Amino acid sequence: MSRVALRVTGILFVVLILVSELLKGDSPSPTGPTEEITSFFDERRSSILAGAYVQMLALFLLALLFASLAPRLMSQELTSGRLARIGLVLVLAAYTGYAFWTAATAFGAALDAGPETAKALWEIRFVAETFVNLPVALFVGAVGIAATVGRGWYRWASLAVAAAFLVGGAALARNGFFAPDGGYGFILFWLLPLWVVVTAFVATPRPAS
Repeated sequence: MSRVALRVTGILFVVLILVSELLKGDSPSPTGPTEEITSFFDERRSSILAGAYVQMLALFLLALLFASLAPRLMSQELTSGRLARIGLVLVLAAYTGYAFWTAATAFGAALDAGPETAKALWEIRFVAETFVNLPVALFVGAVGIAATVGRGWYRWASLAVAAAFLVGGAALARNGFFAPDGGYGFILFWLLPLWVVVTAFVATPRPAS
């Protein structure tokens, strides 16, 4: 892929993530009233399913981007490069499973199973989203170490992002900032797209002079 195409792919990934979240709408808290959770699935079933579909399209772009950047970011000659490749596979698998769980719950599993089961399924969804942070930490950190492009700031910034996601994997408080639906999770959700688009700009090869 050309330099421009790679950067556009990174930007489109961020745009699709934004569209996906807008389609899903404001999610009720997993610890909130059962009636609020069931009404959310009843009223927004189609838009939640559409959001999950768009999220999968975003994952395709993520895979395409890093497959194209692999020689510069994930060298197979380095242990960190091999870890980065494994991390990418784990991230794609984790987010695919997360999108599947959300879509299956919205498709009918939540309402067909009854209010209490719907609440339990919704809680599992948020816990799954929290543990996705762990493979993201592996992926981002390994890329930061293995990258042969950019300046030192990119490596240290990537390691800082990885550390933030590693902490996020333990954000399982029932309520508050470190709850799965709390402020820390919101920050991490947008931190990954930000890191991806920065990587797309930093790691793309410069045109030959």
